[in-house]
Amino acid sequence: MTHDDAWNYIAAAWSRPGAAQDLLRRQDDEGLDVVLHLFARWALDQGRALDDAALREAEALVRPWRDQVVQPLRRLRRALKTMDADAGRRETVRAQLQAAELAAERAQLEQLCDWLAAR
Repeated sequence: MTHDDAWNYIAAAWSRPGAAQDLLRRQDDEGLDVVLHLFARWALDQGRALDDAALREAEALVRPWRDQVVQPLRRLRRALKTMDADAGRRETVRAQLQAAELAAERAQLEQLCDWLAAR
């Protein structure tokens, strides 16, 4: 049970037909933390089902990181989509923000994996 195993699981789940669209819709409409949601599914597949109390604990653990790092990067990346700026420069910065956002999400997942391993 490694960080890479969890990340690969999440990437595969995200890549399933229709999954990304559904998860993004739920993220935007319901406030779903996609990383936490997919982590919980991965944990279940590992035989480590998270009950409601564990999910609350995991959410509290990653909330500061998500709120202060992941979400601001996401807002900046999305804002650039419609910004009136040179398309080449805008897309270069968007790609860098997207890479940073993914790195931040992976760091969140690693926090969750470490938390689960310590339980």
